[in-house]
Amino acid sequence: MQALAQASVQAIVLAAGRSTRMGRQKLLLPFEGKPLLQWTVEAILECEFEKTFVVVSQETKKLLPAVLFSMKRVERVERVEKMVYVVNPDPDRGKDSSFYCGLEALEGQPAFAIFLGDKPMITTEQIQDLQRRFKATTQSALIPRKDGAPGHPAFYAPLWRQRFLRSNMGARETLFRHSHEVQWTEGYESCFFDVDTEEDYRQLLRSGEEEKIPEWRNR
Repeated sequence: MQALAQASVQAIVLAAGRSTRMGRQKLLLPFEGKPLLQWTVEAILECEFEKTFVVVSQETKKLLPAVLFSMKRVERVERVEKMVYVVNPDPDRGKDSSFYCGLEALEGQPAFAIFLGDKPMITTEQIQDLQRRFKATTQSALIPRKDGAPGHPAFYAPLWRQRFLRSNMGARETLFRHSHEVQWTEGYESCFFDVDTEEDYRQLLRSGEEEKIPEWRNR
């Protein structure tokens, strides 16, 4: 779609989950001196999205001021001001409920990118590369895929907002109904690794100790 080259893009970060598989709030778990969510959000803020909406629960909202303060302490005050918290009043309804809260919060008719808060491996450079691919595609969406499974971030043209909101199906079902409009693309490993369980978290910590992914330290 030619219009995507000039389209503004807003970011939505889904961060309202209860972390039931983890058994504790995973987004606040420490990794190399920062909570997991902070790694994700900082990488996004460095990308100059028009606006960033972080969808949280009432519970996680109470815990996040420390994250925000830490981010303001570094050189990101003006970018943090472009970040808006959106409260999902009923996160127990699942990830789709946070997804729809984020869509409702978008301002104007922008293209948008969906991120998961528990992907601390994603880097600014990777996000920017995927966004360049999105703006160059002739399709209305661009999503990384591995072994048939979609990853994140996922980029959508403005028309997808109402398509999702008006659908009587779940977000995933709606996506696959219109999969012929999606540019499926090769992604980075970070697009497919999220921290859902204690074993995932241990794997993340081991990777950091072994410095297998040095770009984490170079954002």
